Amino acid sequence: MNPFRKLAESKDRKILIYLVMLVAAGILLMMWGRGERSIPSTQSPEVDAVQVPEVAPLLDHIRPERALEEELEDFLSLVAGAGRVRVMISALGDRETVFAVDSTESRSHIIEEDAQGGTRDQRQYSTQEQTVIITDRNGVDQPLILREISPRVEGIVIIAEGGDDPFVRDALTRAAMAVLGVEAHRVHVLTMD
Repeated sequence: MNPFRKLAESKDRKILIYLVMLVAAGILLMMWGRGERSIPSTQSPEVDAVQVPEVAPLLDHIRPERALEEELEDFLSLVAGAGRVRVMISALGDRETVFAVDSTESRSHIIEEDAQGGTRDQRQYSTQEQTVIITDRNGVDQPLILREISPRVEGIVIIAEGGDDPFVRDALTRAAMAVLGVEAHRVHVLTMD
């Protein structure tokens, strides 16, 4: 039997989850530590020499559901009568990444008897786990990702030009329910000014 499946099906699931999160945190810290850190020179009079990081990637990290919102806006604007559409998704939690782990188990059981007839029973068990690292086409080492778990959608607000029409409102609600797999009470459609 596969040791991953055996561990995942056992009652020690919490230990596995904590271990995977710990390994993921360690990998993120190692990757963060590799980044280049440059301090702009204060002696240079040129302002152009200082590189300002882009704000968009930082915002994507803070609200990763923004890309999904934009895609949903484009999709929902195709509904007849909807007009321009804006979407906001409220999600609970962060995206979770599950990495592949290679584990090695070792067990030993030693029974010793001494000259006086006494016995000593010694058992040892150890497990060593290591994240599986692969090399991509560019020669960059990265952890092997088994799956990514998206955060749970708590609610959706859709603001549409045609949101005052009950048929358009119903169509937008049903489309959002189908795309995101949420219940109707989690979707709210408003009229755009």
